[in-house]
Amino acid sequence: MLFSKSGRWTQKTCARDRQGKPVPVFSQEARSFDIEGAIRRAAGAEDRGAYARFVPLIKAQLGKHPFDWNDQTGRSQKEVVRMFEDLADEFRFKEAS
Repeated sequence: MLFSKSGRWTQKTCARDRQGKPVPVFSQEARSFDIEGAIRRAAGAEDRGAYARFVPLIKAQLGKHPFDWNDQTGRSQKEVVRMFEDLADEFRFKEAS
């Protein structure tokens, strides 16, 4: 996962460089990502529809807008990683059924 390592997750912007400055999500300098940035970066620059396909799945998991959830004061990287792990487990369970 793009932000499973410490320091690879951010808030209030899609991506940041090593110094914490906001940068475009597809920039080579991007080192940390929020939920939206991770979705866009993982899908690649060519697949702009990933957001439209994936965000409703995260909304179903969280019950709210995922980018607001990501940016809440006190939110931790561990909580974000856990949310994605839970979502992945849900998909694996559906595929196995």
